[in-house]
Amino acid sequence: LPDGDGPWPVLLQRTPYRREDVHGAQYISALEYQAALRRGYAIVVQDTRGRFASDGDFTPFVHEAADGADTIAWLRGQGFCDGRVGMFGASYVGATQVLAAIARPEGLMAIAPQLTTARHGETWTWRGGALELGFVLLWVIEALAGPDLDRRAVVLGPERAGELAALLARMQADPQAAFAALPLAGDDLFDLAPYLRGWMDAARAAGAGGDREHLDALSQSPVAMLVTAGINDIFVEGSVELFETALARGLGRDRLILGPWSHGNPKDWQGEQWHGYAASTAFLSEAQLDFFDHVFRGGPDAPLVRYFRTGTNDWRSAGAWPLPGTRPMVLHLDGPALAERPGTSPPRAYVADPLDPVPTTGGATFLPGLLVGRNSGVRDQQAVEARADVLCFTSDPLPEATEITGPVRLSLQAATDAPSTDWTARLCEVLPDGRSLGLVDGIQRVDGAAGSVDVRLGHLAHVFARGSRIRLQVASSNFPRFDRNPQSGVAPALAGPGDMRPARQVVHGGRLTLPVVPAGQGG
Repeated sequence: LPDGDGPWPVLLQRTPYRREDVHGAQYISALEYQAALRRGYAIVVQDTRGRFASDGDFTPFVHEAADGADTIAWLRGQGFCDGRVGMFGASYVGATQVLAAIARPEGLMAIAPQLTTARHGETWTWRGGALELGFVLLWVIEALAGPDLDRRAVVLGPERAGELAALLARMQADPQAAFAALPLAGDDLFDLAPYLRGWMDAARAAGAGGDREHLDALSQSPVAMLVTAGINDIFVEGSVELFETALARGLGRDRLILGPWSHGNPKDWQGEQWHGYAASTAFLSEAQLDFFDHVFRGGPDAPLVRYFRTGTNDWRSAGAWPLPGTRPMVLHLDGPALAERPGTSPPRAYVADPLDPVPTTGGATFLPGLLVGRNSGVRDQQAVEARADVLCFTSDPLPEATEITGPVRLSLQAATDAPSTDWTARLCEVLPDGRSLGLVDGIQRVDGAAGSVDVRLGHLAHVFARGSRIRLQVASSNFPRFDRNPQSGVAPALAGPGDMRPARQVVHGGRLTLPVVPAGQGG
């Protein structure tokens, strides 16, 4: 509580990661408690249902809307609370805010979700029909299974609980072996983390893209939102979608901060690049408190959007989203080239073998683990581009510096001889010295032999240097960020070694669409 006499507005965090944990409850949330107290906010941190000091059973996402509303109602009855509540925190702690907001409890005025999503199927568990394997399995290994297993031992019995504890210890000792297991799923894994059964359901993954989940309810919520997203974050697509849903309400109080960060690594180093001192999240504590001051007390306002451009490593601001003046740059796949006009080059082909998948190299991932994340962000693509199962399409040198801020999309004309396959794509900048740096990537899982495939690579905020070239990689795997497609029609989670079959992939052409921002935009 602040010094002096209350009551005060309350800033609430609901976390499954132990409320006393400084890293999870304060560092990742980027809100400095002493600063909040000095501004006259009370701070409340609560363990969510079934976690650590809270009773009940934990099932991800299921109870958070109702439990959040109940918690806020309880707070409003306490003598230290003046009836007004805001919420803050990152990742799942952002999900608890979003889910509370859809319940529309009286007194909840503002939330500041960071590095999170509004949907917890597509953009959280799945992307383009593929399982976010590296994230989902590491989440279970690092954060979820241990505390839950201690509670469930009463039901499982000591012998079974001991077996599952040994399984968890093996997975923690060698996550790569857990990713590579064939088959991936089994009774032991599902007993360890029962919710994995639904997350590894191929039919649910395939249908998740069109499921709006909580977006419609959020569009009716009056709660002001400050969304903080990271370009290299696993949830960046969902974060931007959350902001766009809030913005469409027209309330005038919603804001976006888009930095270069990855999940668990909100630092100025991302991948192999240092983005400068300005890329630090040190300012986020004051930015969040300024937002709460604006909503609760009519304090100074902030720009609608603040975003960090890699390449030039600077912050810009804008009063509209998408950024004013943004125009599409369309580049066509023509042989090994990315060209401004469609070409007539013959198709290109390769063989995709799920037993020898293209390794995850950078991008929006926290591999090999949340507190390390050394594989996330911008990384050199030399080893990836040397593979026979990765096609590269490269533009001419750019005549001037070019800002790409917004969603990157690919429409691919392609064919396969497999009943099911994946198409992956990565956008790179090829520097004048020849290095190819991966910037953003996506995946789309498809059934059927031929046709047009749309791959959403994701959001970018980057300035390509004059003389650099734009490169697109096309392949059929990105492992272990995404699970492997067996290409035999067998469900990925159930496929053994004998179910994995090579496929001949043919790329006939396609269109890469980049959002170009005019020079001088923003400030």
